[in-house]
Amino acid sequence: MKYFGNKEVFAFAYELKDCPFNVSGKNEPTWGIFQMWVNDKSVCTYLREDQRHEYEWDLIFIVEWLCKNKNNILNESQFPLPSEGNNALELYYNSGDFDSDNIDVFDTWFKKRQDWYFKHSWYSNNGGSYLADVLFRRVADTIEIAWDNTELYSEIKYNNPKGIYYIPIKLFQNVVDSFIEDFMLEVSVSEEGMGLIQKLQELFKE
Repeated sequence: MKYFGNKEVFAFAYELKDCPFNVSGKNEPTWGIFQMWVNDKSVCTYLREDQRHEYEWDLIFIVEWLCKNKNNILNESQFPLPSEGNNALELYYNSGDFDSDNIDVFDTWFKKRQDWYFKHSWYSNNGGSYLADVLFRRVADTIEIAWDNTELYSEIKYNNPKGIYYIPIKLFQNVVDSFIEDFMLEVSVSEEGMGLIQKLQELFKE
């Protein structure tokens, strides 16, 4: 595993490997294992049938989401709706209670809510996997990382199902950038991977 950051505060780790579902013989250069550590807690590790599992899937989904939304996380500090809450989880959940007889007002509210969620939780790009739902939000000079996956899936249980922590914004940016750059370098070694990485490179530059 390659590690980026400090596991006791905030870190990513990943390792590319052969896709276990590959029956066509085609190379899957972006398949691998991914970990995220916050306050020495592995957020994506889970139990299924009493067996411990690390998150394993096509990592292109996570990397693509980070490339698209890193700047949204770093620059957006305000929740787009007048919802009450002390953290991202409360703001998002409480905003779901809104109701209105005006269909246009109702639709506008929930479009803003959904757009914010898509920009701040990578779960919106999970690719059908057991990815933990995590919200990333800027608060002053920190990044708030908040999650509650106690009831996300019925068939698995996360080792660390809930948490809210604040990490230095510079650490978040360095970990994300280092992970993305290393991932693109590793994947681009193969011909199949190079084609995938070209799109990511454009997103990463934006």
